Amino acid sequence: MAAVAVLAVPGTPAAQPPTPTQPGPAQPAPVPAPTTPGAPTPTPTPPTKEKEEPTPRPEIAIPQERVPETLLPTRVPGFIGPDLFNAPPHQGFITLTPSFTLGGEYNDNVFFDSGNRHSDGIFTFSPGATLSLQREGFRLATGITTAGQVFVDDSSQNGFGKSLQFVGDLFYQLAPRWTFTFNDNFVYDRNSNTLTSGGVSVGFEQALRNTATAALRWQATPNTGVDFLGSQTLVRFPGGVSQGSDAENSDTYRVGVGVDHRLTQRLTGGFNVGIAYIDIENEKSAWTFTPALTAAYDITPTLKGFVSGGPIIVERGGDTSLEPSIGVGLEQTFKFGVARIGYDRAVTAETIGLTDRQAVFGSLELTTLLRGLRLEFTPRYAIADTDISGSRSGTKETLKTLTLNLNATYQIARSISLIGSYTFFRQTSDRSGVGDVDQNRVFFGIQYAYPIVIY
Repeated sequence: MAAVAVLAVPGTPAAQPPTPTQPGPAQPAPVPAPTTPGAPTPTPTPPTKEKEEPTPRPEIAIPQERVPETLLPTRVPGFIGPDLFNAPPHQGFITLTPSFTLGGEYNDNVFFDSGNRHSDGIFTFSPGATLSLQREGFRLATGITTAGQVFVDDSSQNGFGKSLQFVGDLFYQLAPRWTFTFNDNFVYDRNSNTLTSGGVSVGFEQALRNTATAALRWQATPNTGVDFLGSQTLVRFPGGVSQGSDAENSDTYRVGVGVDHRLTQRLTGGFNVGIAYIDIENEKSAWTFTPALTAAYDITPTLKGFVSGGPIIVERGGDTSLEPSIGVGLEQTFKFGVARIGYDRAVTAETIGLTDRQAVFGSLELTTLLRGLRLEFTPRYAIADTDISGSRSGTKETLKTLTLNLNATYQIARSISLIGSYTFFRQTSDRSGVGDVDQNRVFFGIQYAYPIVIY
């Protein structure tokens, strides 16, 4: 498995046991019903205390295990566009939160064609729901949202259900030394640059991606852990693709095993091995073998670093090539939120087929700057190179993408929030005859989300 920069995780991508300061569901500590992660201990009058606290992030948590198909440490399926998973805090063993978002978007290049730009205004209505269950040693969080779209100029693009996101996250402590996690991440959209970790667009095409990851961890000793991981990712274009598009369906299967050991109070080292089978439509399938050494270091109590490196052996159609696998990450926690930055290089399936993908990415989350306000800025620059051994002749190219996404959520009442987002996207190619793409998207909306405590 290609190494991935897992920010603020001290060990291999599925390694060191989580600490209370880490994001993610793998926290075996008990979670009292009215308490949210990071919130103060509740007082004998929980309703009063809850009103005094800033609204936390919804209970759609970050899985600790990562694969190259899932790059940024965000809590929702895709980081491009508005974040509609904004349920109020978990309140009880089982909490169901239905929601409805009414919004409007302006897109200055709907079809990702800068040679023939078409801008349009889009009215959206998005029903959704989140479901969370919490008990000591067990946690389940799921969320789903879909959308209806009404285009101001081009009514032929109107429709309902052409955009859908689902996320499911499970943590279960099987025994004192054994934990199991499962994460499913589904995206269905016509904006094809939302699908993959490289963010490569193949136009305004109906497309979907699903990544399911299961991991089992054995804490052999207080300082040593062993992880077993399996994942499956599919990319599909069910409506077909436009003439001349390089979009390709793909299936990726990964398994991995890793060992990590805490060397000192601050330093953790590890070794993991991953194997992947990548099946690309109209191309030769590929096997990848990725051994990697990892190290994580707590530079300060609030600054953590991670590095991983090794070779990627690619076997494809009888040809064997060697590519580097590198992952580097830093995470800084401060008074108002968290800042992350990372670099990752891996061989993975993009929307255009098998690529050697490099990505520099970041995330700045401001959660306590102002009561009820949450800001998140997620830039990403990626290079996707299809010149890999055995690639289809005539399609070798290097695509460069730049994505800047700003999300803002402001809770104006217990169940009502204002949502805004801005996305800038630019894509260039070194292949002649392929036009560059740039796009700006602006979204504003209002969301009503009402929590129902079932038990």
